[in-house]
Amino acid sequence: MARKKFTTSLDGEVIKQLKLQAVKENTDASKIIEKLVKEYLQKMSDLRERD
Repeated sequence: MARKKFTTSLDGEVIKQLKLQAVKENTDASKIIEKLVKEYLQKMSDLRERD
């Protein structure tokens, strides 16, 4: 799937910690965010399927 730009706002300290973590993982912040959002969406989908 093609990547698209997405702009949002986060607390400055959260951004700082995210960037530091990305360096530690030798990746970039957008990949971490994408992974976490996918996990969240999957979890929400799983919860809806139970109802």
